[in-house]
Amino acid sequence: MISPTGFGIRVDTEGDGNYGSSRGTRLHNGVDYICKKGQDIVAPFNMIVTRLAYPKSDKVMSGIAWQKGKSTGRMFYFEPDTNLIGNPVHEGDVIGIAQSVSEYYELPGMIDHIHFQVNR
Repeated sequence: MISPTGFGIRVDTEGDGNYGSSRGTRLHNGVDYICKKGQDIVAPFNMIVTRLAYPKSDKVMSGIAWQKGKSTGRMFYFEPDTNLIGNPVHEGDVIGIAQSVSEYYELPGMIDHIHFQVNR
């Protein structure tokens, strides 16, 4: 697996992007990879992009659901290439463009990032 952004995991004044980090009453269920708004986001490994996915009901921020064998997951905070839905992509293929999660949440202390998670 490669970083979908080319950068490491975020740690900032708003939180720790490592898996299992505290989120108040819950634990973080993914990994947050630092990104820069507008940069290319790549597939971290060979996968099938199964559908669009949204972290919030307002659908302002977006992402994908993915499948690799029996494993599934989601990636958020980027505008995906909708032509990839239902298709396999290879590790390193561009799958979308980074959005700004810090602007969306109005948290200047939060580093922009891509959220990556495995469901099972």
